[in-house]
Amino acid sequence: MKRMWGCVFVVCVFAYFSWAQNLSGEVAADKEDVQKFFVTLHLREMMQNMMMTSMQQQKPLTRDTLKEKVPRITNEELNRIDAVVDDLVKTIDVNGMLDDMIPVYQRHLSKQHVDVMLAFYNTPTGQKLLREQPAMMAEGMQAMQPRMKKMMSDVMDKVEQIARQQSGKTDAPVK
Repeated sequence: MKRMWGCVFVVCVFAYFSWAQNLSGEVAADKEDVQKFFVTLHLREMMQNMMMTSMQQQKPLTRDTLKEKVPRITNEELNRIDAVVDDLVKTIDVNGMLDDMIPVYQRHLSKQHVDVMLAFYNTPTGQKLLREQPAMMAEGMQAMQPRMKKMMSDVMDKVEQIARQQSGKTDAPVK
C-alpha cells in the first residue's frame, strides 16, 4: 500500500512540474540546443585542456607527496606512474561525457535559457570570457597548489595512521 501511494505521489509531482513549466511558457531545450551550446562554449576542447592541465599540474604535487610518504621511491618508478596517468588521461571519453551531460542541461535549462546564453557567448565579451577562461583556470589551479599539497599531505597522514591502527602497530586515535 505504501508503495502504491509513493508511486501516486511521484506521478503527481512530475505532473505538477510539467504543468508548472507549461504555465510559465518555457519550452524545454532539446538535444540539438544543448549540443549547439556545448559547441559555442568549446566545451569539448575546454574539458580536454582542463583535464590535461590539471593532470600536468598535479604531477609535481603527487611526486612530492609520494617522495615524502615513500622516501625510497625512485625516479624510474615516478616516471612509470606519470606514464600510467598520461595513458589514463588519453583514454577519457570526452564525447561520451558530453553526451551524458546533455539530459542534465535539458532538465535545468529551457530553450529560452540556452538561447539567451548563446546570444551572450556569441558577443565579444562572451568570446573574451571563453578565450580567457582556460588561462584563468590554470592560474587559479597554480595559485591553489600549496593549499592542495598541504591537504593531500594531511589526507595521506590520516590514511597512514588508519593503516597502522588496523595493522595493530598503534592505538593512536585518528585526528
